[in-house]
Amino acid sequence: MHTVGGGIRTYDGVFSSLASVVLEDSWVLSLDASLTDLSFVLDLALTPDHLAYIAPARGPAFCFARGALRIKSESAVLVRRSSLPPATDAAGEFDYGHIDTFQQMGSGDATWALTGDWGEALVREPRVLLDLDDNARR
Repeated sequence: MHTVGGGIRTYDGVFSSLASVVLEDSWVLSLDASLTDLSFVLDLALTPDHLAYIAPARGPAFCFARGALRIKSESAVLVRRSSLPPATDAAGEFDYGHIDTFQQMGSGDATWALTGDWGEALVREPRVLLDLDDNARR
């Protein structure tokens, strides 16, 4: 299990659906939130340990795959969106940066915080689902 200072857990050691995914290098293409649900469309950075990894011909060690990350809770999901406009990538798509952090608020706390250029969110007892689009590897 991965921790940061004070025993706070991070996503990669807790949510099996995010094993071998690097959110800090994945690109947020869109974000949608409802009362108890937070959904991202991402260009996901997959490490060589991920089952869907395909070695790139050149460039970084990551393989990128389009996917949907859905974070659900029984409690209200609190989201504050950034007022910054999205960037435009080389393919002409909008992106909202990365998910820079996804970690517990405190040791033993059931609330998790997500932050990035897109904004920030607080989710209590998150359930994390990840679906990859097999046709959109880069």
